[in-house]
Amino acid sequence: VDTHIFRVANRTGLAPGATVLATEQKLLEVVPDKYKRNAHHWLILHGRYTCIARKPRCADCIISDLCEFENKTLS
Repeated sequence: VDTHIFRVANRTGLAPGATVLATEQKLLEVVPDKYKRNAHHWLILHGRYTCIARKPRCADCIISDLCEFENKTLS
């Protein structure tokens, strides 16, 4: 789990965890085996280009309606 996956997993509520290891363990539990390889790439890309660290692009996010991030920037 890299910084992008950690951020997306925590912000969306997909696999919240206080540490990278905790988040990784939760992701391994919730992501079906057939999607694990692709999910890794999808989460990295989503974190790199949409759910960015300092100023997330929530208005452009295709999963913003599912996201639990409290500080959404929808405008």
